[in-house]
Amino acid sequence: MIRVLHIHTLPIISGSGINTFLSMRGMDKNVYEVELACAPGGRLIQLVENNHMKVWPFKHLVQPVSPLQDTLALLDLTFFLKRNPYHIVHTHNSKSGFLGRLAATLAGIPVIVHTVHGFAFHDQEPLWRQSLFRNLERMGSHWCDKMIFISQPLIDWALREKITNREKIEKIYSGIQLDRFRPVAADVKMKNREKWNLKEEDLVIGIVSKLWEGKGHITLIEAFMALKQRLHNVKLVIVGEGDLYGELQRSVDKNELSDSVLFTGFQMDVSEIVSTFDVAVLPSFFEGMGRVLLEAMAMEKPVVASRVGGIPDLVKHQLNGLLVEPGDVIGLTNALEQILSDSVLSSKMGKEGRKRIQEQFSADIMVKSIDRVYQKLLTRKEVAIEN
Repeated sequence: MIRVLHIHTLPIISGSGINTFLSMRGMDKNVYEVELACAPGGRLIQLVENNHMKVWPFKHLVQPVSPLQDTLALLDLTFFLKRNPYHIVHTHNSKSGFLGRLAATLAGIPVIVHTVHGFAFHDQEPLWRQSLFRNLERMGSHWCDKMIFISQPLIDWALREKITNREKIEKIYSGIQLDRFRPVAADVKMKNREKWNLKEEDLVIGIVSKLWEGKGHITLIEAFMALKQRLHNVKLVIVGEGDLYGELQRSVDKNELSDSVLFTGFQMDVSEIVSTFDVAVLPSFFEGMGRVLLEAMAMEKPVVASRVGGIPDLVKHQLNGLLVEPGDVIGLTNALEQILSDSVLSSKMGKEGRKRIQEQFSADIMVKSIDRVYQKLLTRKEVAIEN
């Protein structure tokens, strides 16, 4: 059996978390024994364990930069990997990517793979943090055999910043479960709407995301305020949880939008809530790909999103959705109105989105591509596998 350990910082159900989970679950159980290392607590751990895969919690593996915690996490991971003979260590995201790759190198793990879901040195960070994270990414690239990128813009960004060389790069789109995210009939859509007190005639805008600053929720609420002056039956559904909830709720109350904005909190069955949308939106300031866009497009929903990160690799402007500049309230308002006011355009974009997802963004394609990367590296490094 080929033993693989995935290392992910936060055990939450997020884009990178679901990518990691699907990458683990999809591997052939007769060939691979796959496990997860992450911080303790969180729904991702339950999801992985419910699918009969082992989780190893590391209490010092925290998200914020912390010299003490990060040093302890590095020591814990290194000693753990020395005691456990994994053939492959596969890391995800910036913090666990740096610590995990270094620990795996120090422990002598034969094959080390890292997936880039995004970079932490984006424009929203202070200059000193941008410089720190950029240099840490450059260092970390020396401690792995392959770097998987989930979009072409991320590859272009990495090359511009001299993060790594082309020989180490592998592009594998983040995949979704096409059998779970698919178009639903009108009666199913209406039945799901009834659960949330949404009417058939409502024009529903939906966002599924962590309630964090970088996702653009404030921009969306400002755009929604302007849109309500033009389309009186428009509703906004905000799905997710996070530190920004209180501020968003206060903004909604202050602007007397409570009757038009619905906070659902975290939802495990994302497909059910997305089925109620007329358009999905993701006005992020930075984004590796935007998994919610993949899921919405697979369900034939038109999308409006920021022209940042890997999103333009997924959303083709005027074909399967509309792109706007991050923070552009007027542009976002106009884009949402254009789709909501034109049912023919909306339907056409939805069908084009589904077609694009089917061709390149299925979880099966992603898993098979990762498997090929693993097998090539194991062969190249002549790693002995015991039966």
